[in-house]
Amino acid sequence: MKLYKYKSLANLWHTLDIIVNQRLYCAHWSELNDPLEGRYEIYLGEQSNWLESIMTSRIEKARDAYRVSSLSADPTNFLMWSHYADGHKGAVLEVEVPEVHPDLIQVIYTSFSSVFTDKLQTKEDMRHLFNGKGEEWAYEQEYRIVTEGRFFALPEPVHRIFLGPLVSEERASILEKVVPDTVEIVRMELDRTQGTLTVNSPNQTIQPTPVPLRFAGSANS
Repeated sequence: MKLYKYKSLANLWHTLDIIVNQRLYCAHWSELNDPLEGRYEIYLGEQSNWLESIMTSRIEKARDAYRVSSLSADPTNFLMWSHYADGHKGAVLEVEVPEVHPDLIQVIYTSFSSVFTDKLQTKEDMRHLFNGKGEEWAYEQEYRIVTEGRFFALPEPVHRIFLGPLVSEERASILEKVVPDTVEIVRMELDRTQGTLTVNSPNQTIQPTPVPLRFAGSANS
């Protein structure tokens, strides 16, 4: 499936690394911008505190091994360009990741924490610590790579780069010179009347992955 990585171009190498080395950097989960990342609750009923202490230690040890790279299903989200692409001066990279890849999860928007009971915790249970965010984040339409490595190897090369409407001509020129010809470079245009982003070419279109948002308790969650 097509997914999108929002990037600042303040450090061009960070963007070129994705293209040249065909990989995504995965930050430690504690570096993410939501202070509620990795939250959980332990429910043991009337069982003793010693078991809760053991479980807490086990969960936090497993949690601390994970790293995350965030992607979006939508390359034209106005707020995403503002927050994660240097105020529309950055870029969005289109990548292809198999929908069934074991490291890929779709974020579920919920006000609830992950809940652990006394059953044996699997590795997949621990990964679920990172598949929930509050409903106020739903605009991000987020997918995540959740892995224990610093980098995630992309199965395919980057297909397209969308340049923000406020990107400097200097940075745009550098990218156009160094990026392989196999990568399509698309200029975005800001519609100040509608407050939207469009493709600055009559011959180019954007077709975001049609993915329904997932909310806790919904039919598709």
